Amino acid sequence: MATRIAATPGPTVQEALAARGAVLMSSTPEEQAELLDETEWSRRLEWRQVLAMAGYLRLYQLPEGQALFHEGDHDAFMAIVLEGGLQIHKSDSSDQDRIVTTISRGKMLGQMSLLDGASRSASATAAELTTLLVLTRREFQGLGEDNPTLGLAITTAIAATIAQLLRQTTGALAEHLES
Repeated sequence: MATRIAATPGPTVQEALAARGAVLMSSTPEEQAELLDETEWSRRLEWRQVLAMAGYLRLYQLPEGQALFHEGDHDAFMAIVLEGGLQIHKSDSSDQDRIVTTISRGKMLGQMSLLDGASRSASATAAELTTLLVLTRREFQGLGEDNPTLGLAITTAIAATIAQLLRQTTGALAEHLES
């Protein structure tokens, strides 16, 4: 008879963030909605949708130099930068760490993990003390079940952002190939 080995679940997003030095801040959904309203989300969603979305978010502070996530990590969440900034870096073919871009106030990162749950394609490290709103994949899925219209609006906003980034990357690649 075969012996079954129970899979040990990995840490929750909250546990992983805490292990990386991120501090969960106390805030109400209304306070989080006000913070979210100062980002690009206010252009994409109506106020009532911003308020509803805020109930699924958690507010964190990440100290300078601390990683939000590492390339290859499997924790599925996206973050919206409220204050500070994050450097996105990736290992090249010779294992050198290369800074790809900086994510500044009002921008989001990690959104692909909400859609596909795949491992991280790059690392993100706080360039300074950074305040973030975090939406986990689990909360995102719950939001979609609770409020399908809002879930679709958020998914559409994420898809539009990814499409814009892909267009920028394609343009940069074309310029690189010309040189």
